[in-house]
Amino acid sequence: MIKQNTNVSIDAWCLLQERCMKLQRSVKTIVLCLILLVLVVGCRRDEPETAVTVPAPEPTQPQIATPETAEIPPDNFIVIATDAPNEPFTSFDPFGKIIGLNEEIMRNIAALSDLEYEFVVTPSQGVLEALANNPNQDFDAVMSSLVVADTPPKGIAFTEPYLEIGQVLLVLADEQEIASYADIQPGMLVGVKERSEAEKVARTLLGLTDSDLRPFPGVTEAVQALVNEELRAVIVDNYTATYFAQTYPEQLKIVNGNGRDAWITGKAYTIAVAATNTDLLEKLNTAIQTLKNNQTIDDLATQWLVLTSENIAQIDPGESRVGTPADELVIGILGQPDNLDPAGSSDLINWEIKNNIMSGLYTLNSQNEIVPLLASDFPSISADGLEYTIRLRRGLNFPDGTTFTADDVKWAIDRSARLGNFLVNAFLKDANEDNFADPDAVQVVNDFTVKIVLQEPTGYFLSLLATPPYFPVSSECFGEAYDPTSTCGGIGPYTVVSWDADRLRLQANPEWPGTPAPAFEKIQLRFYDDVTRMRRSLVDFQSVDMIWTGLPYGDYVELRDLDVTGDGTPDFRAWSGPAVFKSYLIFEQSTDPWDDERVRQAVAYAVDREALSQEIFGGERLPLYSPVPDAVPGHVATLPQRDLTQARALLQAAGYSQSKPLAITIWYVNDGRYTPLEEAYASAIKQQLEETGIFQVTLSGAPWEIFQTQIFSCNYPAYLIGWPSPGKPVDFPDVLSWTEFFVQNTDTGFCSNYESREMDDLLEKIREETDTTARFALYADMQELWAEELPTLDLTQQPRWAISLPTVDNVQVDAMGFLHYELLTKSE
Repeated sequence: MIKQNTNVSIDAWCLLQERCMKLQRSVKTIVLCLILLVLVVGCRRDEPETAVTVPAPEPTQPQIATPETAEIPPDNFIVIATDAPNEPFTSFDPFGKIIGLNEEIMRNIAALSDLEYEFVVTPSQGVLEALANNPNQDFDAVMSSLVVADTPPKGIAFTEPYLEIGQVLLVLADEQEIASYADIQPGMLVGVKERSEAEKVARTLLGLTDSDLRPFPGVTEAVQALVNEELRAVIVDNYTATYFAQTYPEQLKIVNGNGRDAWITGKAYTIAVAATNTDLLEKLNTAIQTLKNNQTIDDLATQWLVLTSENIAQIDPGESRVGTPADELVIGILGQPDNLDPAGSSDLINWEIKNNIMSGLYTLNSQNEIVPLLASDFPSISADGLEYTIRLRRGLNFPDGTTFTADDVKWAIDRSARLGNFLVNAFLKDANEDNFADPDAVQVVNDFTVKIVLQEPTGYFLSLLATPPYFPVSSECFGEAYDPTSTCGGIGPYTVVSWDADRLRLQANPEWPGTPAPAFEKIQLRFYDDVTRMRRSLVDFQSVDMIWTGLPYGDYVELRDLDVTGDGTPDFRAWSGPAVFKSYLIFEQSTDPWDDERVRQAVAYAVDREALSQEIFGGERLPLYSPVPDAVPGHVATLPQRDLTQARALLQAAGYSQSKPLAITIWYVNDGRYTPLEEAYASAIKQQLEETGIFQVTLSGAPWEIFQTQIFSCNYPAYLIGWPSPGKPVDFPDVLSWTEFFVQNTDTGFCSNYESREMDDLLEKIREETDTTARFALYADMQELWAEELPTLDLTQQPRWAISLPTVDNVQVDAMGFLHYELLTKSE
């Protein structure tokens, strides 16, 4: 038998026993207590030291437990009573451990106070009495969503409040009537979270009844209803209200701001300790004050009261109710871009954006003239007109930081060619005629010089270089594959900050070499799928500065003339730009009677373009007296004004008269592709032609799906159509983008079967002529010949328009129909 005597202080054993009793809810402590109870013979504070003999077990290896080998809780260890679950203050994780706001706060307090702690779950009933009557016996403190009382119970001391929560009113940012909760009147519907402190406050303090109170399962639902204008206010705790007001400052605000003045009522939460435990009280108070000062408690409260407890979801914030920021101009657009890849397909939206986030070697200036931009000068052109050698600007960088060089020009154009872009492959060198530009069509001469080789002379090639497929972009940002969602951009007046489903945010680009520099640091495009909502953003909320693409003409006219105050000054500014669409008649010239030039010219004299524009379209369209819209450089008005006498004379010369009328059929698209007024438009043309007394017109409509197959098969001898396709720009900024298609390959496509050796010769000269003045003279000759031979009979043109707040200025739309964001200004 092996024996070992150990002298142990009785005071030490008593202290250990007390700690065991206090920590009895801990499994580890229970084990410790069992060991110590075996060891302890007596525990009286006044007894002298005594020896404790512990017999060792048989057979040979003694297992001796002593106070020195047992795990003794440190002096800084405290036990905290709490109740759980009581979300968000306390709850359990999957392993039964206490988690929640109180645990997070206590962890931070303990770290600052050099304390170790353990929560024990205790019923709240009588817990303070137990702490007061038996200080430091079962637990040292109580932290259980305890609300501060005016006077603590006897034997209890409260810490400074570690958390203070007030109930506040959350309202729309433009709310003017509600300045305090006293302004809530019958009929003002108020939202609350059901069975919450907010509902209690609403019913008891504000006296709201069921008719004026709407409970929701969660705060998010209540706030969404507020934004949707279903409520006038939401009562909610100040942390949740602050979260929403800071997240959506353009839509929401707290009545009376973020301070205590906003509180309808409030509660302060504290920790209770025994009144005699002043050391612990001081430690806790010091730590609590530190955590308040460094915002830790506010951050934890937001995390647990708002983000975790409420499981806050993103709301649809709707419109800004405080206007637009002073440093940002917001443009509303119906629709959205389908791609921001320079090699991608074109439409009025995406090409406009590309022209504002990228640039070409050449661009249009304010007079719609082609001028150098990323090129340092105009090119050197070979004698045969096939080679363009272009020097580049130096010292420019792409948004990704890479330096702009000739390699980037070649890489970008080659990429567009590989991706099948028509505007590149149709014009660049293609020796093997595989319909793809040759690898050597773009050549790097040196770091800042590039040579571009064409398949055949193209005098207007600089206009092509001003279109997105030719824009230089960084190979470090773009990949070889088509990337419609790319936000890389190029060297444009703006760079892309973000692109979401409903908006595109742009930032001014200091690398852009154009002039003037962007007037606005930030541009935001808001994308809408509903005209009413877009219009309301401007009219009701002023949450956009202007509405642009997709604005119906009727809305444009109404807002243009709107004067709510009656002071004689319109409430909004109206803007219009160059035409981006034209409407015309095509005659199948290989069939009778359209093979007779006199009959075609008789139609040209019989139509009244002014009447069509005003009486049918109410000014939405303008008369067009050329195949080229008015604002396109090189336009010449060559088509005749209405002259019924001349029309009759031409018809009579062709063998027709009132006694021998000419019966014709005109087809039109009847599915609204161009305008809902297309039938009325065709009817007006019929009436005008029949006023000759000789034409007898039959109208026939068809939907576009059928219409296009018939015209491609040359089955419609005369028809009414438009150019370009709705929502599309023309291919490049030049006269030929409005004309060339209609005078070549006329036995396919629109199938006019127009043939003219004189027109062919003119086209050849135009393509070879690189001098702008000389080429424009040839354009004038072409339009004169057009008026005689009528490959098309052009009737009307449709400009673009926008409506803005009165503060917006310098709205400039180029000949392609694109808005130049860098020129926009806004006054206070």
